[in-house]
Amino acid sequence: MMLALIVILPLIMAAFLALLFRNNGSIVKYTALAASIASLLLIIYLYLSIGSGPFSPQSFQWFSLGNISFNISIITAPINMFLLLLVGIMTPLIFLYSIGFMNMQSQQARFYFEMSIFAAAMMLLAISASLITMFIAWEMLGVTSYLLIGFWYWKEKPPAAARKAITIILIGDMLMLVGILLIGITYGTFEFSALFSAAPTPALDTALLLILLAAFTKSAQFPFHEWLPDAMEGPAPVSAFLHSSTMVKAGVFLIAVLLPLYISAGLLPVMLIFGLISAILGVSNALAERHIKKILAYSTIEDLGLMFVALGLGSLFGAMLLFFVQTFYKGLLFMGAGSLMRANNEREDIFTNYSSATNKLIFVPIVIGALSMAGIFPLSGVFGKSAIASVAEDTNILAYAVLVLLGLGSSIYIFRWLFIPMSKPFKDEKQIEVNYRITPKTMIAAAIVLAILVIIAPIFYAYPTLLTLGIFSGSSIPLNEMAEVSVIALVGLAIAYRIYRQGHALHVASANRPLYVAFYNSIIVNGLYLYLAKAVASAADAAGYLDLKLDKLTYSASSAMLSVGSALRKLVNGQTNVYVAAFVIGIVLLLALFIW
Repeated sequence: MMLALIVILPLIMAAFLALLFRNNGSIVKYTALAASIASLLLIIYLYLSIGSGPFSPQSFQWFSLGNISFNISIITAPINMFLLLLVGIMTPLIFLYSIGFMNMQSQQARFYFEMSIFAAAMMLLAISASLITMFIAWEMLGVTSYLLIGFWYWKEKPPAAARKAITIILIGDMLMLVGILLIGITYGTFEFSALFSAAPTPALDTALLLILLAAFTKSAQFPFHEWLPDAMEGPAPVSAFLHSSTMVKAGVFLIAVLLPLYISAGLLPVMLIFGLISAILGVSNALAERHIKKILAYSTIEDLGLMFVALGLGSLFGAMLLFFVQTFYKGLLFMGAGSLMRANNEREDIFTNYSSATNKLIFVPIVIGALSMAGIFPLSGVFGKSAIASVAEDTNILAYAVLVLLGLGSSIYIFRWLFIPMSKPFKDEKQIEVNYRITPKTMIAAAIVLAILVIIAPIFYAYPTLLTLGIFSGSSIPLNEMAEVSVIALVGLAIAYRIYRQGHALHVASANRPLYVAFYNSIIVNGLYLYLAKAVASAADAAGYLDLKLDKLTYSASSAMLSVGSALRKLVNGQTNVYVAAFVIGIVLLLALFIW
């Protein structure tokens, strides 16, 4: 079991070696890559060495407070090893891509230090067996994501995006901390295994609701979702890591681990409703957005919403299957977005990007990622979407109808994202040759490996014991459901091709402003954020004003008492007649008070 913690050590060591060799970018980046590969090899060894269960947590006492022990607890159950494997696979691929992408030598040490700690935090979260261990990893993810989103701090937008992200996430962190304390006070334990057998109480239900809201903030669900598109101000490797296998999925993973408790508490409808709302908002905003990475960010909001829909329908299988396949196609699409931006002089608008400017060895994997995300058979994306659609069709026909419309919308926007840069030729042939020549091989290699994983990922569904410890066993997806999802995706492809590839459609904002705002409702949500921020600021100003007035009142009262004291001190002058007069006056006042 100790090996589960050891897999994190290479990344921790690489992080501090980055600080030690901060002036040598080559040593830093290749050390980080080697450490990530070492962690992956240890994870594979751990897979091969563990048996079929039972999977008992192992705890290491941190400290105790009264009768409550605060322990670092880890476990290697199938769902934990499942996430650990995904993070282990993605980390070296992200680092390999970063070697070519992050070409600023002065920033290498800071980048790989933060990325290594980020990956280590996600691995710790993956094997957490208690709320305390989970919260430690949760906070590490929050801090490092803040640093990575604001990595280019000398630019105008990244610092604001980082502050927005950490502010919204901290709201959830506070709610989660209150929920954890409620559980600890009520049950005297923070272990997941103990909670599963604990008697339900109103305190537990309240704590679970608070933890669910914390998961919504972390996984960018309505109404906390707008920090995620702004987080695209970070470097492309950060976006690829953030959206594929790390932080934004932490909330989904936590709820998946605690799903039996949420079923008992009757909170599944909350997940279903908010998951559907978030998915709808993700699709509508992606249809109107122009920023090449923000479109993908809204697609991630949709994906995460669908995972919560699956959990809300009680389908751990559907949620985890989409969780699995989304890792590869979303990482690939963000790598593709970073490559397109790099080839087009860092332009972010899809209407000013040219796909012909980038290397075809990168562009072909991008197409594979888009086809997979749309849900076209036999690529991996269709399996995740079909699993959720299948359970919705059987249990909630209204949710199923919404999912069908969402499937059509997501297919349209991802091919819109793909076709608009393809709809016009890049005229500077010399510049195309330069872009081809300077495309780093490490970026190409990482994209190709991810494209291969997108293609072969269905093998893990077909053979559920292969490296996933049977997490996909016991459930199946009807072939007709996969056919329906694929047909809907193809219809979306045809619509997008007709409008954006052939018709060269203008941006909707230029034609109809009300329609644009209806789709791009990010404007409304961010306006609400601003209104709430101003309301909080006004309340703080009012509290400050009241505090100042109370302070002045207290000061005036104290000054008056000092004056009274000074006057009374003058009576203490050693004259007996003054003392006798004071005594008599006091007796008279006491008698008057008594009579009254």
